Amino acid sequence: MIISDMLRALRVRWKLQFAILLMVLGLTIVWIAMTPRSYVATASLLFDDRAPNPVEAPAATTATAATALGTEADIIRSEALAGEVAAEQKLAQKPGVVANWRSATGGTGTVEGWLGRGLLGNLEVVVDRATNVVQVNYKSQDPEEAARLANSFAANYVNTRLMMSTDPAKAYTKWFEERTREVRNKLEGAQQALADFQRERGIISTGSIDAESTRLGELSSQLSGAEAISAEARARASSSAAQSTDVQSSGVVQGLRSQIAAKSAQLSQMRTEFGPNHPEMQAATAELAELRSKLASEIGTTSNSLHVASTAASSREAQIRSLLNAQRARMLGLAADRSKLEVLERDVTSARAAYDSVTERLSTMRLQSSLPRTNVRQLDKAAIPLMPASPNIPLRLFMAIVFGVMLAISAVILLEWLRPRVRTRSGVEQISGVPVLSRISFSRSGIMPLLEGGTSR
Repeated sequence: MIISDMLRALRVRWKLQFAILLMVLGLTIVWIAMTPRSYVATASLLFDDRAPNPVEAPAATTATAATALGTEADIIRSEALAGEVAAEQKLAQKPGVVANWRSATGGTGTVEGWLGRGLLGNLEVVVDRATNVVQVNYKSQDPEEAARLANSFAANYVNTRLMMSTDPAKAYTKWFEERTREVRNKLEGAQQALADFQRERGIISTGSIDAESTRLGELSSQLSGAEAISAEARARASSSAAQSTDVQSSGVVQGLRSQIAAKSAQLSQMRTEFGPNHPEMQAATAELAELRSKLASEIGTTSNSLHVASTAASSREAQIRSLLNAQRARMLGLAADRSKLEVLERDVTSARAAYDSVTERLSTMRLQSSLPRTNVRQLDKAAIPLMPASPNIPLRLFMAIVFGVMLAISAVILLEWLRPRVRTRSGVEQISGVPVLSRISFSRSGIMPLLEGGTSR
């Protein structure tokens, strides 16, 4: 068959092609009308990684964003979450639902779990790899139900994420409260042991031991000074009273000696003039004897004071030596107590550090258990869809047109193949093998309708 004849046939049989196209479109419209409508509502969730955690410090994570979002999508598709949605929407209260559940499962499990598994068949979770947004799509024949269930899945997921964050914190809070009581008791026990030991040994703190060491050094210095003073006092007391430096330097002794020397010189001069029984000689002799008696008395008094000072210095030396020996004995006892005291103080420090650490973690857990939200929030709420998602009417109509055109062309080709006709000059030349010399137009002739019907060759 020549292509020009085929094109001519397609042009001539346009009514047949149009009828076939209309038939296909009609069948498609009937198919669309008989197909149940299903609507898809979409809710979106935003995972904000930049949202700061008010309780915990930022921590590095090895999971990629795609892996994390994939995990969250699995949580949304979980049967547990679907069961919560079924319970929230009170689907079990619809007539006949419980009977259908019992007939389908024999009463095994819960009706909410069974309904949740049914809901998952119409749920689609789409993860956008380029963003942190997850879309929750729900398909239903009722547009309002599709929007309601899509929003319910999104809202219940947000609540589930919050519970997944706060419930472990609440459990850890109870555990840390018990640990806090334990470490508090250990701290109080360590402090009590330290206080008892200090009270028993008379130690206030390690600083008091250092003070005792300082006192020992001071007593050693005082003893050295007391020994020097005592030695000097003994040396003064043991020397001759008349030759003693203290006696020689005494103003009273020096004055008496001067008086005695003057009185002796006067008496020597009077001996040349008077006899021994002369009243003046006797008076002068008596005065000289009195002066010498006073000098001897003053020398004795000074000598006694030196002995008293020597005795006092020796007593002071003995007293300081006794205190030093007692302090040395005390320091020997404190040397052993110091190690024990340091051990007890380390126990108190360790117990206090453990108590501070546990109480800090307890405060963190208490705050985390009362967090109002997580880093996930519902970005967009699902709106009631206006157009059905299926059937896709434009697509089906387009496919019907394409299929109708192809079917119409195929029908014309089949008819031309079953009943071939010559419709062009090229066809005549190909069949007859001779060129066409002339062409007669019957377009305005009454024979044209007959020619259009054509005759087979």
